[in-house]
Amino acid sequence: MTTPVTRGTALSDAWPLPLFLVRTAWGDQPFDELTEYVSGLADAHLVEVTGEPVGPLADASPAAGVASLLPGLVTTLRRAGGRYPAPEVLSLLTAAPGDSSSLPPVPAVRADVSTAGWGLLVRDPDTAQAVLVTCSRAHGDVLRWRARGLVDCPVAPQPDGPSHALAELGGAVIEAAELIERTPARAGSGGPARHGLDDRVTRLPTGLPSRVLELLDRVDRVDSVIASALAQPEVGADHAAREPVLRRLVSVQDGARRAAVAAAGDAALRRG
Repeated sequence: MTTPVTRGTALSDAWPLPLFLVRTAWGDQPFDELTEYVSGLADAHLVEVTGEPVGPLADASPAAGVASLLPGLVTTLRRAGGRYPAPEVLSLLTAAPGDSSSLPPVPAVRADVSTAGWGLLVRDPDTAQAVLVTCSRAHGDVLRWRARGLVDCPVAPQPDGPSHALAELGGAVIEAAELIERTPARAGSGGPARHGLDDRVTRLPTGLPSRVLELLDRVDRVDSVIASALAQPEVGADHAAREPVLRRLVSVQDGARRAAVAAAGDAALRRG
């Protein structure tokens, strides 16, 4: 059975974590800014460490909190940085409804990412050991983190470049606008209506390339389109027509996020 687009479309506020890791491991961001970002995402954090006992998780402890996961991830990124393309070492994984194209063929990875909606894969290309970090909102202001150790982990599928991602986003938004953003004229309605969309702003680290910032700004705007459409299902086209349009929009938006993370990593390694 196909998952409805209304489920799993909103990633947790922690999804930019790979961008903060990129700037910490391969840029000039102090480690304290990474820990401050992670700890500030919620009032409380539930942490689970599972899977294989791989090196990056050697010092991770659920009792020590989510910050205990970060040193091993940063060390792995720094060790591999410069010798391998960024997406082979660090990848954002997403699972839009019905779309698993960003996920490597590992059942545990697919299950964790599908449950959380997104995941962060940090992989050591020399050993193929990896850590998958997922995060979802448990309830209220509580985040649930899972760090899974993996052995013999393949490289995640490579994302498109930022230019292609921007073009794909633009096309998907135009298609969505025709069916979602404009309400057909109804009796007594005074003609077509448009929604007011509140732009959402994602917290990002400093020092990201302008191309990445442009792409992420577009992602935030698309997030507002999706949120408005889901909040007002009676507006625009009927459900049967809206569903595939929204499904494509969510999938393309997730692809843009993956492209932004890959481009930010490549840019940081080139400068380093």
